[in-house]
Amino acid sequence: MDQPRRFAFTLKRLILLLALVSTLIILLSSYLAIFQVERKLLIDSSLRASQSYAARLSLTADLFFNAAQKQLAFSAGLLGEEFDNLYAVAEEADRLQIQSKRYSSVLVVDKSGVVRAASRNSANMTGLRLVSDANTQALTTQNPVISSPFRTAQNNHIIAMSVPIRNTRGKYLGYLVAEITLQQGGIIDSLINARNYRKDAYIYVIDNEGDVLYRAADGWTESTPQGNVNKALLEGRDQGFLHMKNLQGEDSLAGFSTMEISGWTVLVLHPARADVVLLYQVMLQVLIYTLPFVILVFIVIWLLARYISRPLRQLASKADTMDSQDVSAEIQQINAWYYEASKLKSVMLQGIRLLHQRIEKLSTQAHTDPMTGLLNRRGLYEQVDKLLGEESQIGVITLDIDHFKVINDTFGHDVGDAVITQLSRLILGNSRDDDLLCRMGGEEFLLLLPGTSLTRAVQLAERLRRQVAGQNFEGAGNVTISLGVTHFNPAKVNIDSALKSADKALYQAKNDGRNRVVSR
Repeated sequence: MDQPRRFAFTLKRLILLLALVSTLIILLSSYLAIFQVERKLLIDSSLRASQSYAARLSLTADLFFNAAQKQLAFSAGLLGEEFDNLYAVAEEADRLQIQSKRYSSVLVVDKSGVVRAASRNSANMTGLRLVSDANTQALTTQNPVISSPFRTAQNNHIIAMSVPIRNTRGKYLGYLVAEITLQQGGIIDSLINARNYRKDAYIYVIDNEGDVLYRAADGWTESTPQGNVNKALLEGRDQGFLHMKNLQGEDSLAGFSTMEISGWTVLVLHPARADVVLLYQVMLQVLIYTLPFVILVFIVIWLLARYISRPLRQLASKADTMDSQDVSAEIQQINAWYYEASKLKSVMLQGIRLLHQRIEKLSTQAHTDPMTGLLNRRGLYEQVDKLLGEESQIGVITLDIDHFKVINDTFGHDVGDAVITQLSRLILGNSRDDDLLCRMGGEEFLLLLPGTSLTRAVQLAERLRRQVAGQNFEGAGNVTISLGVTHFNPAKVNIDSALKSADKALYQAKNDGRNRVVSR
């Protein structure tokens, strides 16, 4: 009988195995690196999208409450003149409820808490004495009040907006109150909802204590929300984003924004796992698309393995060090004297080049402000060490767009972004190739000017200030900037001290009236 053939690790099989393992390691490490980077980018994008949506909801609610208060205040002024005329008072309450369509009912309450008149749909409440916390708060403060949600005797979940009624001599007569339903289909539900965001999103509205006042999801509104959100998680901020657990205990990504008028906070949450699941699906699709090419490569390697000798073994030995800086030069020195080895050599060099290009691209994205193309704070500190070692004096300019918040609030964030972009182009137009330009965040910019004295830095700052003041910014009109200027010798003063000095000069420019240059 023939003896079983003993398995031998021939050179062909060793090369095939090494090529297989090396390629898999590179493929898996590349997938892992891409997965981690894309996961962070996706989560950051989701957090900022949630914050942006919460801010839009908060602004919408603020606009509604502001308009409603003005409407009620106008009616209260009319009622102050006709308070003793029950017919006129009832007519005004009815007119307000019918005309607005926002309010489930409108009541006129005297200073003893008794309903003096009501809109037609709540006429049965006339003559009743109100005992709710909202009534007590309105009578006690004698100021406009937006109450916390409560349930009426008819089991309606509402909030009450009230304004005081005073006669022409300023005497307090009572208050006008409009009740607004929080149930599905009401005005609040139409203003604050998740239907236009994501199907897996939840919208919470919480009060100053963190109690949940309103909770809704896509196509669903809870009739009586229960629960509390720990407001310490918000760290005292009016808006932002965070990781937290929702009321169901799920890990969630949340963006939040606080309403100015009511002081309530809008939270927009969605499960954190949803973004990861989406990323898994994308990575699976990438794997499916690349798998045929990987299989093809292995087949080619197997077919050509019989012709491999020393040059191919040398190339394979470099596969585990493809992320090394010197590997390209080492591969170039290998004598690939036949066609197959030469092609594999070129493929490896191309793969290394593409990998380095990808790494360089990711590094550029991490160190560059995406809106303006300038360096971000991280990118600045990556490059500043080289600058400090080569220069004996460096000019420093910090600048800030005056009243940028007003621009955003008046014209919207898109116009604000356009102002920042146009300003960055002006800064670039007044800079040299070796200047370091950075957007420090928001509307604040920093310029580091190598080989520039304080006098020249001030001249540049003044020229830039005049150009900005004379420029017409699309959508915003005239815009001004304030600038702080200093300079320093890197051998004697560290950069952090210089930046603090420039910031102090910038703050002085603002305090002195803005649209000016101050040097230190």
